[in-house]
Amino acid sequence: MKVRRAPTLFLILALALYSLLASSGHAQESTPKLRGKLTVSGAATLFPLVNDIALRYEHLYPGVRIDVRSVGSGNGVADVRSGAADIGMLSRALLNNERDLFSYPVARDGVAVVVHRDNPVKGITTQQLSALLTGQLTNWKTLTGRDAPVNVAWRRGHGSFELMLERLNLRREQIVGHVLTGPTEDGIKFAAADTNGLTLASVGESERSMRSGVPIKLLAYNGVPASIRTIQAHDYALSRPLTLITRQLPQGLQKQFIDYALSKDVIDLQVKHGFVPYQE
Repeated sequence: MKVRRAPTLFLILALALYSLLASSGHAQESTPKLRGKLTVSGAATLFPLVNDIALRYEHLYPGVRIDVRSVGSGNGVADVRSGAADIGMLSRALLNNERDLFSYPVARDGVAVVVHRDNPVKGITTQQLSALLTGQLTNWKTLTGRDAPVNVAWRRGHGSFELMLERLNLRREQIVGHVLTGPTEDGIKFAAADTNGLTLASVGESERSMRSGVPIKLLAYNGVPASIRTIQAHDYALSRPLTLITRQLPQGLQKQFIDYALSKDVIDLQVKHGFVPYQE
Protein backbone atom coordinates (compact mmCIF):
# COMPACT_ATOMS: atom_id res chain seq x y z
CA MET A 1 0.00 0.00 0.00
CA LYS A 2 1.33 3.43 -0.91
CA VAL A 3 1.34 6.21 1.73
CA ARG A 4 0.52 9.63 0.34
CA ARG A 5 2.83 12.30 1.65
CA ALA A 6 1.98 16.00 1.78
CA PRO A 7 3.96 18.01 -0.69
CA THR A 8 7.00 19.66 0.82
CA LEU A 9 5.80 23.14 -0.27
CA PHE A 10 2.46 22.61 1.47
CA LEU A 11 4.21 21.71 4.74
CA ILE A 12 6.44 24.76 4.55
CA LEU A 13 3.45 27.08 4.00
CA ALA A 14 1.46 25.46 6.80
CA LEU A 15 4.34 25.81 9.26
CA ALA A 16 4.88 29.43 8.23
CA LEU A 17 1.17 30.24 8.76
CA TYR A 18 1.19 28.55 12.18
CA SER A 19 4.28 30.51 13.20
CA LEU A 20 2.71 33.78 12.08
CA LEU A 21 -0.51 33.17 14.00
CA ALA A 22 1.36 32.10 17.11
CA SER A 23 3.63 35.13 17.10
CA SER A 24 0.63 37.41 16.48
CA GLY A 25 -1.25 35.97 19.41
CA HIS A 26 1.81 36.30 21.63
CA ALA A 27 2.24 39.94 20.59
CA GLN A 28 -1.37 40.71 21.44
CA GLU A 29 -1.00 39.11 24.85
CA SER A 30 2.24 40.97 25.59
CA THR A 31 0.95 44.41 24.44
CA PRO A 32 -0.06 46.36 27.58
CA LYS A 33 -3.57 47.78 27.67
CA LEU A 34 -3.81 51.54 28.14
CA ARG A 35 -5.16 52.25 31.61
CA GLY A 36 -5.26 55.15 34.02
CA LYS A 37 -7.09 58.31 35.05
CA LEU A 38 -6.63 61.97 34.17
CA THR A 39 -8.15 65.14 35.58
CA VAL A 40 -8.53 68.07 33.18
CA SER A 41 -9.58 71.45 34.60
CA GLY A 42 -10.08 74.97 33.28
CA ALA A 43 -11.80 77.17 30.70
CA ALA A 44 -15.56 76.91 30.25
CA THR A 45 -15.13 77.78 26.56
CA LEU A 46 -12.91 74.76 26.00
CA PHE A 47 -14.85 72.39 28.25
CA PRO A 48 -17.43 71.07 25.70
CA LEU A 49 -14.74 70.27 23.12
CA VAL A 50 -12.32 68.61 25.54
CA ASN A 51 -15.16 66.68 27.15
CA ASP A 52 -16.15 65.27 23.76
CA ILE A 53 -12.52 64.41 23.00
CA ALA A 54 -12.28 62.66 26.39
CA LEU A 55 -15.43 60.61 25.75
CA ARG A 56 -14.10 59.49 22.38
CA TYR A 57 -10.73 58.61 23.93
CA GLU A 58 -12.42 56.57 26.66
CA HIS A 59 -14.34 54.68 23.98
CA LEU A 60 -11.07 53.85 22.21
CA TYR A 61 -9.41 52.85 25.50
CA PRO A 62 -12.01 51.47 27.95
CA GLY A 63 -9.39 51.25 30.69
CA VAL A 64 -8.96 55.05 30.75
CA ARG A 65 -11.09 57.53 32.71
CA ILE A 66 -10.86 61.29 32.13
CA ASP A 67 -12.58 63.78 34.43
CA VAL A 68 -13.08 67.15 32.70
CA ARG A 69 -14.06 70.12 34.89
CA SER A 70 -15.24 73.61 33.88
CA VAL A 71 -13.78 76.04 36.44
CA GLY A 72 -12.38 78.94 34.36
CA SER A 73 -8.93 79.58 32.91
CA GLY A 74 -7.47 81.10 36.08
CA ASN A 75 -8.57 78.18 38.23
CA GLY A 76 -7.24 75.80 35.60
CA VAL A 77 -3.78 77.32 35.99
CA ALA A 78 -4.04 77.06 39.78
CA ASP A 79 -5.17 73.41 39.60
CA VAL A 80 -2.25 72.45 37.35
CA ARG A 81 0.28 74.22 39.56
CA SER A 82 -1.09 72.61 42.73
CA GLY A 83 -1.29 69.15 41.17
CA ALA A 84 -5.08 69.03 41.49
CA ALA A 85 -5.29 68.60 37.69
CA ASP A 86 -3.04 66.73 35.27
CA ILE A 87 -3.96 69.05 32.39
CA GLY A 88 -5.35 72.58 32.35
CA MET A 89 -7.56 74.32 29.77
CA LEU A 90 -7.06 77.98 28.81
CA SER A 91 -9.21 80.04 26.47
CA ARG A 92 -6.14 82.18 25.73
CA ALA A 93 -2.38 81.97 25.47
CA LEU A 94 -0.14 81.80 28.53
CA LEU A 95 0.45 85.09 30.32
CA ASN A 96 3.96 86.36 31.05
CA ASN A 97 3.74 85.15 34.64
CA GLU A 98 2.70 81.66 33.46
CA ARG A 99 5.72 80.94 31.26
CA ASP A 100 6.86 78.22 33.64
CA LEU A 101 4.04 76.05 32.29
CA PHE A 102 3.93 74.10 29.02
CA SER A 103 1.21 74.94 26.50
CA TYR A 104 -0.34 73.05 23.57
CA PRO A 105 -2.81 75.00 21.35
CA VAL A 106 -5.63 72.75 20.12
CA ALA A 107 -7.93 75.23 18.31
CA ARG A 108 -8.60 78.91 17.64
CA ASP A 109 -11.59 80.98 18.67
CA GLY A 110 -12.24 84.67 19.29
CA VAL A 111 -13.92 86.99 21.76
CA ALA A 112 -17.03 88.66 20.36
CA VAL A 113 -18.71 91.85 21.55
CA VAL A 114 -22.31 90.66 21.83
CA VAL A 115 -25.48 92.76 22.04
CA HIS A 116 -29.21 92.18 21.61
CA ARG A 117 -30.40 91.61 18.05
CA ASP A 118 -32.58 94.77 18.16
CA ASN A 119 -29.70 97.04 19.13
CA PRO A 120 -29.03 99.30 16.09
CA VAL A 121 -25.24 99.39 16.64
CA LYS A 122 -23.32 97.39 14.00
CA GLY A 123 -19.70 97.73 14.96
CA ILE A 124 -17.30 99.01 17.56
CA THR A 125 -13.74 100.34 17.64
CA THR A 126 -10.94 99.66 20.07
CA GLN A 127 -11.37 103.10 21.64
CA GLN A 128 -15.12 102.66 22.04
CA LEU A 129 -14.80 99.19 23.55
CA SER A 130 -12.20 100.43 26.01
CA ALA A 131 -14.49 103.32 27.01
CA LEU A 132 -17.43 100.93 27.52
CA LEU A 133 -15.49 98.50 29.69
CA THR A 134 -13.92 101.22 31.84
CA GLY A 135 -17.20 103.07 32.40
CA GLN A 136 -16.25 106.18 30.42
CA LEU A 137 -19.06 105.44 27.97
CA THR A 138 -22.31 104.61 29.76
CA ASN A 139 -25.06 105.53 27.29
CA TRP A 140 -25.88 104.07 23.87
CA LYS A 141 -26.72 107.59 22.57
CA THR A 142 -23.07 108.20 21.67
CA LEU A 143 -23.01 105.10 19.45
CA THR A 144 -26.57 104.75 18.17
CA GLY A 145 -28.44 107.94 18.94
CA ARG A 146 -30.73 105.93 21.26
CA ASP A 147 -30.86 107.38 24.76
CA ALA A 148 -30.46 104.29 26.96
CA PRO A 149 -27.92 103.09 29.52
CA VAL A 150 -25.27 100.56 28.54
CA ASN A 151 -25.55 97.49 30.78
CA VAL A 152 -22.26 95.59 30.72
CA ALA A 153 -22.02 91.97 31.83
CA TRP A 154 -18.61 90.34 32.17
CA ARG A 155 -16.65 87.69 34.00
CA ARG A 156 -13.46 88.24 35.91
CA GLY A 157 -10.88 85.47 36.06
CA HIS A 158 -11.80 84.01 32.68
CA GLY A 159 -9.85 83.91 29.43
CA SER A 160 -11.78 86.72 27.72
CA PHE A 161 -11.07 89.02 30.65
CA GLU A 162 -7.32 88.47 30.43
CA LEU A 163 -7.40 88.84 26.63
CA MET A 164 -9.14 92.24 26.85
CA LEU A 165 -6.66 93.52 29.41
CA GLU A 166 -3.83 92.60 27.05
CA ARG A 167 -5.35 93.77 23.75
CA LEU A 168 -6.79 97.02 25.13
CA ASN A 169 -3.80 97.73 27.39
CA LEU A 170 -5.98 98.03 30.49
CA ARG A 171 -5.45 97.29 34.17
CA ARG A 172 -7.78 95.09 36.19
CA GLU A 173 -8.92 97.93 38.43
CA GLN A 174 -10.04 99.96 35.40
CA ILE A 175 -12.76 97.46 34.48
CA VAL A 176 -16.21 98.32 35.84
CA GLY A 177 -19.74 97.00 35.35
CA HIS A 178 -21.79 94.00 36.29
CA VAL A 179 -19.62 90.92 36.60
CA LEU A 180 -20.92 87.42 35.86
CA THR A 181 -19.40 84.43 37.59
CA GLY A 182 -20.97 81.80 35.33
CA PRO A 183 -19.79 80.39 31.98
CA THR A 184 -19.95 82.19 28.63
CA GLU A 185 -23.54 81.09 27.95
CA ASP A 186 -24.64 83.23 30.92
CA GLY A 187 -23.34 86.32 29.14
CA ILE A 188 -25.14 85.33 25.94
CA LYS A 189 -28.40 84.88 27.87
CA PHE A 190 -27.86 88.30 29.45
CA ALA A 191 -27.48 90.04 26.07
CA ALA A 192 -30.46 88.11 24.65
CA ALA A 193 -32.71 89.29 27.48
CA ASP A 194 -31.60 92.95 27.68
CA THR A 195 -31.90 95.25 24.67
CA ASN A 196 -29.41 97.57 26.36
CA GLY A 197 -27.01 94.80 27.33
CA LEU A 198 -23.46 94.14 26.16
CA THR A 199 -21.19 91.23 26.94
CA LEU A 200 -18.08 89.44 25.72
CA ALA A 201 -18.37 85.81 24.66
CA SER A 202 -16.84 83.11 22.50
CA VAL A 203 -17.31 83.75 18.78
CA GLY A 204 -17.97 80.07 18.11
CA GLU A 205 -20.54 79.71 20.89
CA SER A 206 -22.23 83.00 19.98
CA GLU A 207 -22.57 81.97 16.33
CA ARG A 208 -24.09 78.64 17.38
CA SER A 209 -26.55 80.50 19.63
CA MET A 210 -27.61 82.80 16.78
CA ARG A 211 -28.16 79.84 14.46
CA SER A 212 -30.44 78.30 17.07
CA GLY A 213 -32.56 81.45 17.24
CA VAL A 214 -31.14 83.29 20.24
CA PRO A 215 -31.80 87.06 19.65
CA ILE A 216 -28.22 88.37 19.73
CA LYS A 217 -25.72 89.71 17.24
CA LEU A 218 -21.95 90.02 17.13
CA LEU A 219 -20.48 93.47 16.53
CA ALA A 220 -17.78 94.02 13.95
CA TYR A 221 -14.51 95.04 15.60
CA ASN A 222 -12.56 97.80 13.85
CA GLY A 223 -14.60 97.08 10.74
CA VAL A 224 -13.96 93.30 10.70
CA PRO A 225 -16.93 90.98 11.34
CA ALA A 226 -16.65 88.70 14.35
CA SER A 227 -16.97 85.24 12.80
CA ILE A 228 -15.26 81.89 12.50
CA ARG A 229 -14.56 82.79 8.86
CA THR A 230 -12.55 85.92 9.75
CA ILE A 231 -10.73 84.03 12.52
CA GLN A 232 -9.81 81.35 10.00
CA ALA A 233 -8.49 84.05 7.66
CA HIS A 234 -6.45 85.61 10.53
CA ASP A 235 -8.32 88.91 10.04
CA TYR A 236 -10.15 89.21 13.37
CA ALA A 237 -8.01 91.02 15.93
CA LEU A 238 -9.67 89.53 19.03
CA SER A 239 -8.84 85.93 18.11
CA ARG A 240 -7.19 83.62 20.64
CA PRO A 241 -5.75 80.13 20.94
CA LEU A 242 -7.58 77.50 22.98
CA THR A 243 -4.82 75.80 24.88
CA LEU A 244 -4.03 72.76 26.99
CA ILE A 245 -1.36 73.26 29.65
CA THR A 246 0.77 71.08 31.93
CA ARG A 247 3.15 71.77 34.82
CA GLN A 248 5.93 69.59 33.36
CA LEU A 249 6.64 67.97 30.01
CA PRO A 250 3.82 65.44 29.52
CA GLN A 251 4.54 61.77 30.03
CA GLY A 252 2.63 58.51 29.81
CA LEU A 253 -1.16 58.76 29.61
CA GLN A 254 -0.99 62.55 29.97
CA LYS A 255 1.16 62.83 26.83
CA GLN A 256 -0.88 60.29 24.87
CA PHE A 257 -4.12 62.16 25.54
CA ILE A 258 -2.63 65.54 24.60
CA ASP A 259 -1.21 64.04 21.39
CA TYR A 260 -4.67 62.72 20.57
CA ALA A 261 -6.30 66.10 21.31
CA LEU A 262 -3.83 67.72 18.87
CA SER A 263 -4.36 65.14 16.14
CA LYS A 264 -6.47 65.17 13.00
CA ASP A 265 -8.70 62.55 14.62
CA VAL A 266 -10.60 65.27 16.49
CA ILE A 267 -10.90 67.97 13.81
CA ASP A 268 -14.56 67.02 13.33
CA LEU A 269 -15.18 67.79 17.01
CA GLN A 270 -13.42 71.16 16.72
CA VAL A 271 -15.65 72.09 13.78
CA LYS A 272 -18.73 70.77 15.59
CA HIS A 273 -18.12 73.22 18.44
CA GLY A 274 -17.51 76.16 16.10
CA PHE A 275 -13.74 76.41 16.49
CA VAL A 276 -10.99 76.68 13.90
CA PRO A 277 -8.44 73.83 13.94
CA TYR A 278 -5.17 75.33 15.11
CA GLN A 279 -3.26 73.95 12.13
CA GLU A 280 -5.32 76.04 9.68
